[in-house]
Amino acid sequence: MKKLGTFAGVFTPTILTILGVIMYLRLGWVVGNAGFGGALVIILLAKMITVTTGLSIAAIATNTRVGAGGSYALISRSLGLEAGSAVGIPLYLSQTLGGAMYISGFTEAWIALFPTHDPILTGVSVLVLVLIVSLLGAQFAMRTQYLIMFVIVISLISFFAASGGATPQIVVWGDFPQASFWVVFAIFFPAVTGIEAGAAMSGDLKDSKKSLPLGMLSAIAVSFVVYVVVAYYLDHLADSAALVSNNTIMMDISRWKLAVAAGILGATLSSALGSVVGAPRTLMAMGSDKVIPFFRIFAKRSKAGEPVYSIIFTAVAILVSLILGDLNTIAPLLTMFFLITYATINIAVALQLGIGIPSFRPLFRVHISIPIIGFLWAVIVMFMVNPIFAIVAWLLIITAYLVQVKRGLQAPWGDVRAGMFMAMAEWSARQSEKLKSHPKTWKPNIMVPVEDPLTWKHRMGFLRDIVFPSGTLRLFSVKIAEESMNSVIRSLSNRLFRKGPEVKIDSEEHSTKERQLIELGEPLKAEDLLVTSSLIECRHFLEGISITAQVMRSMYFAPNIMFLSMSNDRSKDERLEDMIAVAVREKMGIAVYSQHPKNALGDQKTLNVWLRRSSPNKDLAILMSIQLNRNWNGQLRFITAVANEEDVKRAKAAQERLFDRARLPISSEAVVLVGNFKEVLPKAPVADLNIFGISNELDGDTMHTLAEAVNTSCLFVKDSGGESMVV
Repeated sequence: MKKLGTFAGVFTPTILTILGVIMYLRLGWVVGNAGFGGALVIILLAKMITVTTGLSIAAIATNTRVGAGGSYALISRSLGLEAGSAVGIPLYLSQTLGGAMYISGFTEAWIALFPTHDPILTGVSVLVLVLIVSLLGAQFAMRTQYLIMFVIVISLISFFAASGGATPQIVVWGDFPQASFWVVFAIFFPAVTGIEAGAAMSGDLKDSKKSLPLGMLSAIAVSFVVYVVVAYYLDHLADSAALVSNNTIMMDISRWKLAVAAGILGATLSSALGSVVGAPRTLMAMGSDKVIPFFRIFAKRSKAGEPVYSIIFTAVAILVSLILGDLNTIAPLLTMFFLITYATINIAVALQLGIGIPSFRPLFRVHISIPIIGFLWAVIVMFMVNPIFAIVAWLLIITAYLVQVKRGLQAPWGDVRAGMFMAMAEWSARQSEKLKSHPKTWKPNIMVPVEDPLTWKHRMGFLRDIVFPSGTLRLFSVKIAEESMNSVIRSLSNRLFRKGPEVKIDSEEHSTKERQLIELGEPLKAEDLLVTSSLIECRHFLEGISITAQVMRSMYFAPNIMFLSMSNDRSKDERLEDMIAVAVREKMGIAVYSQHPKNALGDQKTLNVWLRRSSPNKDLAILMSIQLNRNWNGQLRFITAVANEEDVKRAKAAQERLFDRARLPISSEAVVLVGNFKEVLPKAPVADLNIFGISNELDGDTMHTLAEAVNTSCLFVKDSGGESMVV
């Protein structure tokens, strides 16, 4: 299919849609209500939105290839399919309602010429005519508009040549006898929305990067001059009463009435044709992206490349709109739908400019203030025109967006959302760096050295209960390097600089372990937890842990707890103690998990937290127990061992003070056992997990002994000094 150029593909449909039904049939009514000064303000306020949006569209169009769908394509390729489809639906409705409005305007002018004709039959006849022309193809539709442009020019000449009946002075500000300022604005605003007619043809252009900005901006400029001059002449040639009461006054006061009549009919017909050509292409684009029901039908094209089913569906929708409403009813609805679309286009450009991603480098550059002004002004106008409809419209868009997010749509192109969130995260990180860390902001950010990912699956649920809902989890593993560091460097050097034979390194084992590590964290990611995984190559497992801990401690959102698992193999105790030493050196909290070989975590209901007087590890122990209890929704029990009966009362008083200071759940239970610590361990109430503090002297052998004594899974913790249970 032959592609269209700037004049035929953008300027012509844009200017003909702008110089259409509102100019001929409602601009006089606007001037009659608002006066020339009020009409000029309305025109300027409306143009402020379309100029900023036109500039934003030009920026996006010169940065990326714009496919079929116009503004829908721009939004979906900037903010993602979810946002594109959420706004694409009101965009399609606005284009469809626009077609209904233009046919309604044609009917109004036709009935003024031929009062005996039936309005419904006239409207349906025009719709059938427009449908036939649009089915013949966009090329044919565009060619018919050259004749219509010629007719409009002749009609304007006829109007400007009018004489007689001039009012003695211009009305600067009208009395708004029939409607308020914002109602008048809402009825006028569709007059300036012709930029959609050009943008909707983006997929049929030879060079959209050149044609869209040049065609739209030139059409906006020319139409602005025409509207101002026509408004001045209307106020000059007729009084306010005549302007308000006579919708066809341009035709009645012109030099050659038939010329203006032909202009009205031609303009409304061309605008209706633009809608019936453009709206189906938006529907087709959404169908191609599978974001709407029955997408296969709407995405189909004919052999000539025309979206036949989308055109027919659009024609039916226009017919329904014609039956249900007239020009004054359709215009305000059309205004709201267009304002939503324009606001979204502007915010898409503002976000891309604001986050400064290198991929957004349009040939047509705009200052960030332009899309921001366009977005804010579009939103403000929506609420000024009809606040209830504005709220409902935005709620519907948000609902549609959330539905599409839940569907998990995947587009083959990228969008700016990842960059936007990254920029927000980077900004937040920079701000947090300026503030001193405080225990009040503590949450469990855990790093987990995983020797064998396949053996860790049964521990991931426990880790989830520690970090959920706002903690983070950083999984890492170490692949033991088989070559020395020097040999690796030599191999890479040979490969990079082609020195000697190419060295082939088998990475299958590395890839397998890396995949297993990623799969380990997938269930937690599915619950929207921040989980990262990394695999490093090192000569020793302990060396890898040490290096990783040092690197992670210098990163943003650094981990504050190292989570270790205690093996039943006593020969690994020494390495466990070495890993604890690494965590102590890096000033991290420590959590060592010992899982019961048979019962695991039992019913995941009851927690025993063992505390001793002046325990240096009570803060992390209590914080961890609170996290677990929050997710288990069970029973918290705090146990203290005392030497004799005389100390029981004092110990219970201390526990009560602790409960109050730490704001522990009301259901928490205080237990005081009399006797030597090791002797009372078997006497403790049964629990699914026992939490102990790690003293400086505690070694692997002692941890095994404690776990065997209570005969449950255990968690051994050690404070880093950055935790506090009382903040």
